[in-house]
Amino acid sequence: MSVRIRVHGDEVHVSPAEAPPDRMPYLTALVEAAGALLHWDATETVALPDADVDDLRAAADWLPEIYGQEVADAVVFGADATLPVGGGDPAVIDAVLRLGHLNWAQAWWPAGARISALDPALLAAESAVTAHIVEHLLDDDRAVERVLADAAEAPRALATLAPAFASETERLLTTLADLSEDHGVALAPAEPAAVREDWALAAGGVDSTSSGVEVASGRAAVRWSDVPAQTVDAGAEALWAIRQRVGAAVLRVEVPAVDSPHSARSLTARFGPAELGIEVVLRRETTLFQGEAEVPASALFLPSSEQTLWVRDPVLSPEDDGAPDPHDARERVLSFAAARLLSPEATLAERAAGVRR
Repeated sequence: MSVRIRVHGDEVHVSPAEAPPDRMPYLTALVEAAGALLHWDATETVALPDADVDDLRAAADWLPEIYGQEVADAVVFGADATLPVGGGDPAVIDAVLRLGHLNWAQAWWPAGARISALDPALLAAESAVTAHIVEHLLDDDRAVERVLADAAEAPRALATLAPAFASETERLLTTLADLSEDHGVALAPAEPAAVREDWALAAGGVDSTSSGVEVASGRAAVRWSDVPAQTVDAGAEALWAIRQRVGAAVLRVEVPAVDSPHSARSLTARFGPAELGIEVVLRRETTLFQGEAEVPASALFLPSSEQTLWVRDPVLSPEDDGAPDPHDARERVLSFAAARLLSPEATLAERAAGVRR
């Protein structure tokens, strides 16, 4: 196996590929290393990550562990080249690839009707253990400590797993306890988490069969980059309808929600051009994010090209770039995630979710 080294100004790109990749964010696994960004296609099996190196001094210490000394020397020298890979540390490479996958799952896992949600505490626990292995090459010297804080509820989550995971659960709990003690992070007691009835919201909100005459309706895709992972059903669309009621036209928006206690509780939808100022707050009500708002009469006469709906978390996505997600790329991610739920090579969080299906 060989890699290509390409120098672009102050950045050096290292990749097994013939050309630098241009991936959608939700197709990309990432690890922020000292002086470089390691990345690859999350849905593909890769032997080595790509690297965008922007600080040669910071990256020089760990580059040999990934690509071997010859490649590392060539990167530091800073000249275009194609070189064979050899001499890297398999344990470090494996941990980097595992950590990148866990980072991807935390950011982009496409939960929904087709794909079970992952427990974020389990993901964080596995991330902490994996990050500890490669702590020396990470950009953040407090990375393990930060992920351990996210894994505080992991003992409770692990206590609910099926007996088939008992030995794996015990090992993970022991390692977590040791890491938490070393880093001064407290973990929750290993008590069973609240059962589903304890967290489910009451089925209430606005009735989807509200009175009035429907005068317009439609559907819209929800871009994955506009909402937190495992919030909106990744395989579903948002539905909207305008009903003429006594004295007012009312826009109703519904978006299928992920069946998980960890899902966000509210989103925002904008209908039509921004200058109309039609915003709807969507509250999670069991299986749906839903909400209503009165709209001006002008909304009834919008041409079909302007009858648009943009659903997002305003903090995550304050601006609309107008670019839809390619359907084939989304389907590739959904198929990949479905396969992971059944794979013996998957993470504990993925396999546990597969058992819950």
